[in-house]
Amino acid sequence: MFKRILLLLACSLLILNAFDSYTAPITRHKITKNMAIYNFWSREYPKPVIYIKPTKNGWLRIRGYPSVRHLDKKVSCLVKTGLYHPWSEDNTSVKEFYTLAPKISYIALRDTTIGDGKIKIKKNDILENEAYLAEGECYYIFNKTKRITTYCLDEDNRDFKRVKEPSFPTEQWLYLECREGYNIFVQDKDLLKQKGVTEGVIKGYGRVSSK
Repeated sequence: MFKRILLLLACSLLILNAFDSYTAPITRHKITKNMAIYNFWSREYPKPVIYIKPTKNGWLRIRGYPSVRHLDKKVSCLVKTGLYHPWSEDNTSVKEFYTLAPKISYIALRDTTIGDGKIKIKKNDILENEAYLAEGECYYIFNKTKRITTYCLDEDNRDFKRVKEPSFPTEQWLYLECREGYNIFVQDKDLLKQKGVTEGVIKGYGRVSSK
């Protein structure tokens, strides 16, 4: 129970300190679809842990994209070595973590309440940009203005109709500051495949390590 409270508190702080959450057109393989963009990695134990191994000068050259919306030609970038993860204190070159997820909306079919009865919902109200946080809690934008966290709705909920737009699979990205003076985006699984980078481990809630 205490662990669950810590998880939910951490998620609430994450939302309060969130830089932004929005929907944007994303192009992959010459096809463009709307996706929800969040500046965090979700779930109780976000993965992966990315370890950029030490070098003689403390920098490693990697490759990434100038934009996450259109994956054009990759560019080279020098980033500081370290342990890169939302829980790490060694994210020296990380400006932000991002998740691109399918856009999901729920339309209220009748008047109801959610969030232990604290949030009143009227028929045709809309909850959108669903993002899973932890312990069955999700993040929504309520009627395009208010940000709320509450228990995750599902397709069987009788009070809401679920609307899922055609989309691409969920992606996780790092937005990195380069020594050259510009910034790049690199996908988590792509960064793990680059020379000098390996996967670390989660040692427990809130703790990550290189091995």
